[in-house]
Amino acid sequence: EALSIYLLEAKAHYPNDRQRPKFLYVPHLPTEAYFARALFPWYETLERETETIRGELLALLGENSNFEPFLKFDSPDQVPQYLGGEKPNWNAFFFYRHGKRYDANCARCPKTTTIVESLPLVRIPEHAPEICFSILTPDSHILPHRGSTNARLVTHLPLIVPPDCAIVVGGETHVWEEGRCITFDDTFEHEAWNRSDKTRAVLILDVWNPHLTVVEREALT
Repeated sequence: EALSIYLLEAKAHYPNDRQRPKFLYVPHLPTEAYFARALFPWYETLERETETIRGELLALLGENSNFEPFLKFDSPDQVPQYLGGEKPNWNAFFFYRHGKRYDANCARCPKTTTIVESLPLVRIPEHAPEICFSILTPDSHILPHRGSTNARLVTHLPLIVPPDCAIVVGGETHVWEEGRCITFDDTFEHEAWNRSDKTRAVLILDVWNPHLTVVEREALT
């Protein structure tokens, strides 16, 4: 059914008006903005390594190298379409992007890389995973947008969370807690902001929608 929708042979019927995948919609999956912790037994593995991961992040921030804009713009006029704030910056240190491993970056954070590689990530050539330290500078607002597919979800491990930082998914606001994971369906419209005077940092991971069977994951890959 997902393939028929993708090929425009069938029409997608979204059970929730807040959800609109940009690329691939898999029907009949439970529809929710945020997913229950019980669906991700590996949270414990990741969360107990928060201090280790944060340590490698702080070393990178001290060197201020190998970070790049999360979004690339052809013209400064495009920035207000995606980012708000006086001088907004959304930067990232990528371990993987669109399924491509950034070997040099992984080598600079060997402990984080080992931890992340042990998790049940989505692995689809040229598509996933996307794994990075996501850095949002003071007075930066990631404006409302949607993701590509409900077959995969986005997990955040918050590492540095000043006051006045939050994410909104499908109209539901969540305030990050350092060391406590959340997973959400980014095909729901979502936005995030840092209204503090300090940097906010989270580790972002692509993971499978837990309601997909192993066979369905193989077929999607």
